[in-house]
Amino acid sequence: MTPNPRGWGFYSANVYDICSGEPLGYFDIAFDQATRRACGHYSAVGSRVVMRSPIWFQCAGDEYDAIQLFYELVREAGHVE
Repeated sequence: MTPNPRGWGFYSANVYDICSGEPLGYFDIAFDQATRRACGHYSAVGSRVVMRSPIWFQCAGDEYDAIQLFYELVREAGHVE
């Protein structure tokens, strides 16, 4: 379903509450450096469903930029503050 699946990198970033330090969940992001396509999903700690399906997006930078852009997209959608 994706071109060159072996060229994709997979990343996970933990999400914490900035005031309390409590873990809130984590971002899972797949990123293809060659095409600059990325797919991200946010999962919350516990059983609370935050996102029903992943978000696909374009990213002009590297994997760190993809994580930052995904955070901004999830924030705009109201999933995190």
